[in-house]
Amino acid sequence: MPICLRDCFPKRPRRLTLAVATLMLGACAARQPAEPPPAPEPEPVVTAPYDPAVLADLLVAEVAAQRDALDVSLGYYVETARSHNSPAVTGQAAQLAAYMQDAPLALEMAERWLTQEPGNRTAHEIAAIAQIVMENPTAAAAHIDQLLADDPQTGLIRLVTQAEGLDQQGNTQLLAALAQLTDRYPDQAPLWYARALHLQMEGDLANAFQANEKALKLNRKHEDAQLLKARLLFEMDDHSAALRQLRRMVRKAPDARRPRVLYIRLLLEDGREEEAITQLQALSERFPEDQDLRFSLALYGLQRGAVDSARQTLEALLDEGYRPDQIHLYLAQADEMLGDDDAAIEHYLAVQEGDNALAAQLQAAQLYERQGNIPAMRALLATLREHHPVQLPELYAAEAELLGRSDPEAALALLDEALHELPEHTELLYARALLAERLDRLDQTEADLRRILTLRPDDPETLNALGYTLADRTDRFDEAYRYIRRALSLQPDNPAIIDSMGWVLYRLGQYQEALAHLQRAYDMFPDAEVAAHLGEVLWALGRQDEARAVWQEAEAQQPGSRHLRAVRDRLEGGR
Repeated sequence: MPICLRDCFPKRPRRLTLAVATLMLGACAARQPAEPPPAPEPEPVVTAPYDPAVLADLLVAEVAAQRDALDVSLGYYVETARSHNSPAVTGQAAQLAAYMQDAPLALEMAERWLTQEPGNRTAHEIAAIAQIVMENPTAAAAHIDQLLADDPQTGLIRLVTQAEGLDQQGNTQLLAALAQLTDRYPDQAPLWYARALHLQMEGDLANAFQANEKALKLNRKHEDAQLLKARLLFEMDDHSAALRQLRRMVRKAPDARRPRVLYIRLLLEDGREEEAITQLQALSERFPEDQDLRFSLALYGLQRGAVDSARQTLEALLDEGYRPDQIHLYLAQADEMLGDDDAAIEHYLAVQEGDNALAAQLQAAQLYERQGNIPAMRALLATLREHHPVQLPELYAAEAELLGRSDPEAALALLDEALHELPEHTELLYARALLAERLDRLDQTEADLRRILTLRPDDPETLNALGYTLADRTDRFDEAYRYIRRALSLQPDNPAIIDSMGWVLYRLGQYQEALAHLQRAYDMFPDAEVAAHLGEVLWALGRQDEARAVWQEAEAQQPGSRHLRAVRDRLEGGR
């Protein structure tokens, strides 16, 4: 018995984008069959005499398929299809290759199938989708042309059904293929709509608008083309016309969701928050049971700055018991935007389940620190360490970072405690090394960095940190140079390491070589610390005006930088 792919195999999750899916809707709108045609009965695989070895291969292929060993089944079918002129076997091979998402093999089998059965619609469908996946929209268009030749509407419906497994890139290629066929089939509104979508993606808004108008001329009820018209008008900066278009659609079909949703989004994008809120309330009243819709619109409102109205919707959803952890998370973020840290902390702490629970608790700890409530911060993080032992190193590091802002000595003591428990954790060693450097405990910094290098001898970040510390805080310049040179050999395009090389060369008195490295680092990464180094070398070379220009440029980007302030106080006398 042959394998019937459409009936016997579970379908993969649908990933068809809305833009392409609506092509099928547009085609269906023109002609709705009363009942779909019944699925054809599977044809017997054996249509020609086979020797016993081939029959055995086909039997193995069928058994493998029934046991979900599809790669094994595909191999036997392809081998038989290549050696025998059987359309049934070749068709099974093509369909199975398409199902397995092996586009080159699906294309080979489909083209072979077409030599055996010219005009086979399924073979053209498989070949078209395979060419699309392989990013050959022009070649795909040739097969699509064959599908549309006899019955364009049915051909489009079948094609879009076959395209269910395409990703975003595949859908873009499908639109590109369909867009090429408007001259051949000028009376097909879905093709003009596809052309409009493709041109919109290409950024050709004027021609996209013209193509969409042709789709609407052919089918005035094409809702997706009506919505696209509004979006195109908005993108072409004719906001008034876009909103008028949607206002008419909403008045004409007050119970239609999509026009009102787009209307709300464009009102928000246009800064007309009060009108958007009115429409959102109307939508909620018409569809009070659609919590997903209300939730999506509330999140969109948050993104567009309509915090108060979004918050009201989220609170109502929370009262209804809808997605409490997600709602608490978004309410916390809304409260932060409004500057209400106490309310934000309350909501962050209420997030107890899901992927965001730990991150929400950590954000609450950060807000405690921002408020100066260090005991509450430390108590919360101690609880998190107890309940999340797998994340123990990260939680220690997070607490040390927060604590170090106000009490670096306490942070250092915490890292001592962490490393007593986790003595070879390199991230904790690195964190302690940096904190010890801030506290002028260079012996501790050097010891921790060297310990990391015994565990990870070729770690470029640690080699750079040790070399830079020696260059900046000691007179062991030759030793510093060796560490930085090793780091740079491992990551030759890392601007932080290039900056360190420039700095150690400056400390060694090699000003011109230092300047070349520091200029390159600053071009790659215009950071205030790099600017401080570059300006100091320019100053040493007698190019004070250039040095000041570099510092002023960096100060404009990072006002208040301690690195810039320190170098200017030292070289300019506080000017």
